[in-house]
Amino acid sequence: MNEFVGSWELVAAAEEEFPETQYDDGDLVIGDVRLPLDEFNRRWLAGEVFTREPPLAPHTGLTLAIAEDGTFTETGAADISWFDDEGVLEPSARPFDGTLATSPAGTFLLGEEGLQAAVFADAKDLRLRIDDGDTGITDLITTGGNGLLRVMSVITDEMSPCRVRLAYRRT
Repeated sequence: MNEFVGSWELVAAAEEEFPETQYDDGDLVIGDVRLPLDEFNRRWLAGEVFTREPPLAPHTGLTLAIAEDGTFTETGAADISWFDDEGVLEPSARPFDGTLATSPAGTFLLGEEGLQAAVFADAKDLRLRIDDGDTGITDLITTGGNGLLRVMSVITDEMSPCRVRLAYRRT
């Protein structure tokens, strides 16, 4: 978890639209990939990429501070798509504070609700930031080079995926 500790400032973001899909006998078909819907949902929430990702565009205004004890504080404002603490897609960032949770699937940002939420039913290693029965959201972070990538992956009504990617640099 030490690679995450420090202060990070937002430098870029992108919203990923619902991938072009077809449904056939309960399976989801995306390009050359055919998956049962529950398998697609699990892999989507784990951050898997199925189609070409849209390029990140410059954005600023948010700071993510991660402490040695695994807690984080998020401050600032940015005009980027954001899933708030109730799972609603908002036109601007809604910073929140919380705790990191690490599992075999990766490291996730969890707010207070996420700490209470169960793990994703179809993958015990996914930690959901929000799970209200209709909407599941993971908030996965990874590091590379001098940056941090944050991927908010969302499934609504088991059939509507959406994703927001955010890139940060260490300050």
